[in-house]
Amino acid sequence: MQQTVDEQEKRQLEAILNSGISIPPQPSILLEIEKQVAKPGNSLAAISNLIAKDVGLSASVFKLVNSPFYKRRSPVESITKAITVLGLSQLTNIIKGMALRKALSGQEPAYENFWERSNEIANLSAIIAGKQISACNIAVDQAYMAGLFHGCGVPVLMQRFPEYCKAFRLNQGTNWPSFHEEDQRFNTDHTVVGYLVAKHWNLPDFICQAIRFHHDNLHIGHATLTLVSILQMARHLYASLHDLPDAEWPEIQEKICEEIGLHLDGLQEFSEEVLDIHRQN
Repeated sequence: MQQTVDEQEKRQLEAILNSGISIPPQPSILLEIEKQVAKPGNSLAAISNLIAKDVGLSASVFKLVNSPFYKRRSPVESITKAITVLGLSQLTNIIKGMALRKALSGQEPAYENFWERSNEIANLSAIIAGKQISACNIAVDQAYMAGLFHGCGVPVLMQRFPEYCKAFRLNQGTNWPSFHEEDQRFNTDHTVVGYLVAKHWNLPDFICQAIRFHHDNLHIGHATLTLVSILQMARHLYASLHDLPDAEWPEIQEKICEEIGLHLDGLQEFSEEVLDIHRQN
């Protein structure tokens, strides 16, 4: 009897979980913030105090809220004001991304380089979503979260398997490997692992799905298809910015442009505008 797609995916998820891979838990400060957010009549002061206790977290919140994404005329100088500007939902998602990077790091330079790449792709995704908000209806923070989490299965697998991405680690993260080839070697799938992390950290389902299918946008719903398209555009612009090859782009660029509401003739100008904003961050 032929298995359905859902049954195949369930078996794949079970195989990943049974392989000894550890999904990092949400840190206690994030759980405390989520608990405060969920309370009726939640107190901005209480949430602000929680964030203010973590110097690194506070600095990251200020960096984002004062970035060109939000076009503020004057800088935001208090956590309470930052919460007002960002909104509680967006703030929580941003904190999740910051906490994830901390949880999935290591002493090797390859980890830092991996997260720098993810952060750039997250920034590019947010800029694309902001510029195309009327066509895509994807919020800036949603695109940012998808960009930051999209490859998070890779450091999980690096922590689990010392040989995973070995060459990448030995050259200190200066040459990007083919993660597809690494997955085949270890009979795993970094996109499935990333999906499990996102689910465990309570990200919105369509962001989880975008992480799961960021290499394949053929069998997903409309909201996820749009988000995957934003991710693929951001990945392409990252490759362009760093003079990296992107062999798949010529085949998918027309479809991506159509999905995010961009005419192919305007692609070059749009790309230059996005990269200019990105360089200002």
